[in-house]
Amino acid sequence: MNRALFLPVCMIALAPPFAMAADPIQDFTALRDEFTAKFKPLYIESATAWWEANTTGKGDAFKRKEKAEGALVELKSDKAFFAKIKSLKEGGRITDPLMARELDVIHRMCIPNQADPAVLKKIIAIETEVEQTFNTHRSKVDGKELTENDVRKIVGDSTESAAVEKAWKGYMEVGAKVESRLKTLVGLRNEVARSLGHKNYYVMRLALDEIGEDQLLALFDELDTLTRGPFAEIKKEIDAGRAVRFGVKSSELRPWHYGDLFFQETPAGAGGGVNLDDIYKDQDLLALARDYYGGLGMEIDDIIARSDLYEKPGKSPHAFSTNLNRGDDVRVLCNMKTNLFWADTSLHELGHAVYDKYINNDVPFLLHEPAHSLLTEGYAMMMGAMAKNEDYLGKALKMPADKAAEAAKAARKHLRSEKLIFSRWAQVMVRFEYGMYSNPDQDLGKLWWSLKQKYQMLNPPDDTSRPDYGAKIHVVLNPAYYHSYMMGDLFACQLQARMAKTVMGGMDPTKTCFWNTKKAGDYLRKNVFGPGNLYHWNVLIKQATGENLTAKYFAAQYVE
Repeated sequence: MNRALFLPVCMIALAPPFAMAADPIQDFTALRDEFTAKFKPLYIESATAWWEANTTGKGDAFKRKEKAEGALVELKSDKAFFAKIKSLKEGGRITDPLMARELDVIHRMCIPNQADPAVLKKIIAIETEVEQTFNTHRSKVDGKELTENDVRKIVGDSTESAAVEKAWKGYMEVGAKVESRLKTLVGLRNEVARSLGHKNYYVMRLALDEIGEDQLLALFDELDTLTRGPFAEIKKEIDAGRAVRFGVKSSELRPWHYGDLFFQETPAGAGGGVNLDDIYKDQDLLALARDYYGGLGMEIDDIIARSDLYEKPGKSPHAFSTNLNRGDDVRVLCNMKTNLFWADTSLHELGHAVYDKYINNDVPFLLHEPAHSLLTEGYAMMMGAMAKNEDYLGKALKMPADKAAEAAKAARKHLRSEKLIFSRWAQVMVRFEYGMYSNPDQDLGKLWWSLKQKYQMLNPPDDTSRPDYGAKIHVVLNPAYYHSYMMGDLFACQLQARMAKTVMGGMDPTKTCFWNTKKAGDYLRKNVFGPGNLYHWNVLIKQATGENLTAKYFAAQYVE
């Protein structure tokens, strides 16, 4: 997850208004340069304080972050500045492609901040409090305080029904801690959206991300139709295995029996007879990542040197990549353990990191970021999935041929299962957030579990009024974002197929990890990373893959 993308797009007053010049290019250049001169240091301060807050949990770091983000709100809320930007945008006289893109980015960046600054600052203050709650939450189980990794281990490894239920419910308690503040945030975010002419916050965020509401829902309806049957087959097989594991009937299985907090991953041992966790338990994950990315011509030692990779008190229990200065200060936060989850996650987060690192140096600061979150998420998901790719298992882990063949078969089955499971989980997230922002006064617990029952085919717990939805950090702090993961997965399949054809000479995309293929890295730097945000995301996808974003490559790899 690239958390740099989650920094609020949120104004200290600019210089006093000046008369618009006859030349619109001169007008825009002056406005852009003045805006950038103020935006850049505030962005860096906000990102730096945010990094410190998430690596230490210290209250003063959170206060610094809140102060910097408040200043960003003020910067982007300047009414006089926005009026000039809007006039230039609507006038259509900025025709230079680079300037037109900068103008468009500034315009969309400032739109949500034309709401009441007091409301925007209140949102930031509550988000900061909630982030600290997530970072410091420890699950209380049988008198012990457990980290998220501890809970994941119990839920993933235990065969005792009572143990996994206690651990799962202990983690979900963070949802109750943030429930009231989440509902306040939803109300405030909707207030902002409606003041700007949108029916709710979710729809506004889609519009600002250049995604149509109908386009998104149609895409997810198509995915639902494609994946429902294959997922039901996999789910039936998983249920049979979990029932045996816990000594219960399939009808007695509950959400805590699936080896994961939200059933967004394939349970360990459900990959065809080989436990992929066992394959990674004695591996040096950083060494694997160095060798892999190095073979692509992407050095990561500098990124690792700046990163924070292991558990410690007060630190965020999650994982993300960030670029603190939209330049050379790229770093990753992880809480690494030697298992499949962190083998995947470390490759994923370093995928975000190399994307940021290899944006061309001549891309202006305002455009020095991925063109859309789905692009960096897609590439990162492609890299994370390599931990289960048969080519990667053989070449990176140097497994004996017979072991590699057995693991490769399991890995392929595991990866197909994982992608289908994630696609159904993404349905829950997208439709829950869409429903929550459309009607925040409904019974959200009932909505959550009805969606999980419909799309993930899970038996809900006895008490569906619990605010378990609040335990998913994205719902609270990264709203209207989760569709980017699924759209990113579609892009990943499309990109992988294109590279297998053009770089690897027509190989089956599932059979290669591009191991030690520097021209694959060159292709990515030129066609995906390098341009940054110079183009609309769909333009970049078409340039990189030869066609617009489509679901057909995802279907070819994981459905058909």
